[in-house]
Amino acid sequence: MSLGYSGSFTVTKSREFRCDTCGARCTESINGDLEYGHLVGCPHRPDSFRKSTSDGGRRYKPDDADGGASA
Repeated sequence: MSLGYSGSFTVTKSREFRCDTCGARCTESINGDLEYGHLVGCPHRPDSFRKSTSDGGRRYKPDDADGGASA
């Protein structure tokens, strides 16, 4: 399955992780108080982050088992 991205989906750096809730590859900020990369609708996405054009059509819904990848 192609998601239209040719880069790596693996977690390779010390601050990168997969969110157990939305399934997105996320990055923790240097000071550890923010997590970037959560899908729109994920309860772990900071409230101060608004939807951006890079969010595309992938959204977290509580009944998603695959993090919205099939959307």
